[in-house]
Amino acid sequence: MPPVASLLPAISSSYLSQHGRDIAALSQDRPLLLVFLRHFGCTFCREAVCEIEKLHPRIESLGTQLAFVHLSTEERAKKFLAPHHFGDIARFADPDGRLYEAFGLVHAKWRQYLNPRTVARMFIAWAHGNFVGVPDGDVERMPGVFLIHRAQICKSFRHKLVSDRPDYFAIATLD
Repeated sequence: MPPVASLLPAISSSYLSQHGRDIAALSQDRPLLLVFLRHFGCTFCREAVCEIEKLHPRIESLGTQLAFVHLSTEERAKKFLAPHHFGDIARFADPDGRLYEAFGLVHAKWRQYLNPRTVARMFIAWAHGNFVGVPDGDVERMPGVFLIHRAQICKSFRHKLVSDRPDYFAIATLD
């Protein structure tokens, strides 16, 4: 049985992308895979963006569009995402983390950073060139991924560890 959809948090209407559209408007015609990133210096944020870049054509082939929420400024986000060919992808700046909070993405506890699984995953991410960068934004904020269609959250993935790797393609599929 598919999960029951829930409405977008009311606060989401006050956030506009660099193109001037809110999340509900973007999700009206096509499903929207909304990816909440950690800070841009995070190894796992960098890894996620690289993985999503590879999956982007497959996600689009489903009819699902992509958007990012980040903890930085629009200028920094544009620069960070440009090498991944995400220049026109909708981006929502949330430096205060209020939208993250509304979607249930809380601050990490120390055990969500310092644990054997995360340390092992960090070495794997480093081996693929996803090194730690300069922290930019709230370094304690947890990431997440949501599939939104017609202003309803259809699927969600809230990281339990900073190193979790969601199945972006599975989440992007509207069942």
